[in-house]
This record gives sequence, C-alpha cells and structure tokens, in this order.
Amino acid sequence: MEQRSNRLFATAISVFILGFVGRIVLHDYPNFETVMVASFLSALVLPRNWTFVVTITMIVSSDIYLGYFGGSKIILFTYSGFLLVSLLTSKFKNNIKGGIKPGTVYKFGGTGILVTLMYDIWTNFGVFLLTYNHTLDNLILVYVLGLPFMLYHLISSLVTFTLIGFPFYALFSQGMNNKLNVEDEITRYEQN
Repeated sequence: MEQRSNRLFATAISVFILGFVGRIVLHDYPNFETVMVASFLSALVLPRNWTFVVTITMIVSSDIYLGYFGGSKIILFTYSGFLLVSLLTSKFKNNIKGGIKPGTVYKFGGTGILVTLMYDIWTNFGVFLLTYNHTLDNLILVYVLGLPFMLYHLISSLVTFTLIGFPFYALFSQGMNNKLNVEDEITRYEQN
C-alpha cells in the first residue's frame, strides 16, 4: 500500500514538473507549452482528485513564477479551460488508453487536437466576453484574429502529445507496472 502511494506521489510530482518546467522553459514561444499535455496526462495516470490538484497547482505556481497570477480576468477562462481538459480526459480515459502501439499514439495526437480546439474556442470566447462589445461581428472578429494562435497551438499540441505525452504515459503506466510485476515474480521465486 505504501509503495503504491509513493509511486502515485512520484507520478504526480513528475506531471507537475513536466507542466511547470515546460511552461517556464518554453515561455518565449507563444502557445507552445506543456501545460496542456500535463493536464491531459494527469487525468490518464492519476486518480481524479489528484488530477485537479496537480493541474491547478501547476498552472497557479507557473503563473506566480512568471508574474501573471491575478493580472487579468482571462485567467478564469484559461484555468477553467485546463481543468476542462483534465475533466474530459478523465471521463474518456478508458477510450484513450492503450498499450504501447501506434494506435495509442494516434489517439494521443487526435485527443491533443480535440482538447486544444476546445480550449482555444473557450478562451477566445473569454477574450470576447471580457474585452469586446458583445456583437456578432466582434465575436467573429475574435475567432478570426485567434486563428494564427490556434494553428500554432494545434501544431504544438500534436508535437507535445505524441513526442512527450505518449512516452511519459508509456513509462508511467506501462513501464512501472511491468517492472513491479517482474520484481514481484523475483520475490516470489526467491521465497520458494
């Protein structure tokens, strides 16, 4: 039991570090970040209650470090957007999970595109609500102006979900379980 909680804590810290450090290191590249994939991964490899704690802690602490925390009302939309990524992933994680095979990589890439689209539509709506007069023309304008950022964000997510997210998932869900099973078999063999 203690070994499981230690492994869970180590996984949570690893997801936090991936999101926090990735956001700090990639800060100079707009919409190229690891918070989205870390929010996704937290829902895949952690229990739901841990998922939300890790996701919100990662976002708030990186915002504090970067000096963004409390600077704008848009954080209500960005924070809720990342929490929505975690919520949707935890709801559909059984459909996303798979073994270490190409089909799972495709699921990661596809999920990255879907959650990024959802996130960008949500946060652009927040920009519209908070900064523009509420007309249909302005709503369309916000989404048109957001297209270059969304395209870059989609490319970023495709890269991070497949090249960072999938290996992380494989290591923390498949690799750790296999290693523990091997050790258990060795322990049983030595006891006999």
